[in-house]
Order: sequence, then C-alpha cells, then structure tokens
Amino acid sequence: MIAAQEDPFATHLIVQSADKLLFDLSEKLGKALALRWDEFVRPEYKTALLQIHRETFNFLKHADKDYDQELFVGEIAHSNVLQLGVCISNYHAIYGEWTEHMQVFFRLVSILSPNAFTGPVHDELRDNLMPKIGNMTLAQFFNSDLWSDDYARATGMKLNAERAQDLLDMREFHDSKIAAIAARAKSRDKLDPSE
Repeated sequence: MIAAQEDPFATHLIVQSADKLLFDLSEKLGKALALRWDEFVRPEYKTALLQIHRETFNFLKHADKDYDQELFVGEIAHSNVLQLGVCISNYHAIYGEWTEHMQVFFRLVSILSPNAFTGPVHDELRDNLMPKIGNMTLAQFFNSDLWSDDYARATGMKLNAERAQDLLDMREFHDSKIAAIAARAKSRDKLDPSE
C-alpha cells in the first residue's frame, strides 16, 4: 500500500494491526520481539505512551466514541514506514524468516531512518544502497525496476513471483465473471438459513 501510494490512514490501520498482532503472538509463543517500544519507557509512562502510539488507530476504529473529536495528524506516512520497519524486524524475530518484499522494504527503512536500526548489517545496507538510490524519490524507488525480470536476474530476488504466489488464493475470485459471482450470491440467498 505504501509502494502504491495508497491512503496513509488505511495503511496506518493495517500497520498498527500488524504491530498489535506481533506483540500478542510474541507473548503467546514466548518469543522475544526484536523491538518492543514499551521496554524503553518508565513504567509510569507506559499507559500514556500506548495511548499516543495507538491514538490514530483507536480514533479511526472508534467513531462511535470520538465522532465529534479532532485528531492531530503529524507525519503519518513517514510514521507508517518506520512502524512497518519495526513490524518487519519483529516478524523476523518471531519466525526467523522474511519475504523478499520485507527485505527490500527494510533496506529502504534502514536508509530513511538510519538511527532507528543499528548494527553492521544495517550500516552496510545504508552505505551500499544510499549512493544508488539517494537521489530517487520514494515514488521512483517503488516504481523502478524492483519488480522487473532484470532486477530478479541481477539480485536473485523475484518480487513478482513472490507476489503472484501470495495472491494465488485470490485468483479464482478476481478471474470470475461478475455475472457468475452474482449468480452464486443469489443462490446462497435462496438457501434456508436453518440449514
């Protein structure tokens, strides 16, 4: 969604949901996260920090409670990028793997927020990539040859193939004719709800 320049508020809801999901999975699976933003805060400030961290997320989720309130919107698009970088790190910490899409995005995050992630791997990424992409806009970076077969041959990363695999279960729905989908819905509507 970030690469496609989609609405940053919709993106924010998904990134925050992923953050919360990873936080919960970490606790249930007993696996440590790479970065827990609440570990670096004094206990007496944790509630306030959580409220600020989830403020926009909760505002958008709870229109029944805050419909007449105003929301301060800072740099939500930039915040989404950084928070997604944290999600990628935490996913990797829990599962020990990351997709090629995650790797490409994390490289970008390491450059955009050089002090957020430290260590030899991040320093090397930043030092090697900045000369190549430093003068690109984000739109150019995401619309560059990252998705091409040439990029796949040069880097070994097959982003288009990975995307196609991820969306395989959606193929039947998207390849269905509208009339066929409507007919299936109509036949479901005729079913006896007690069945």
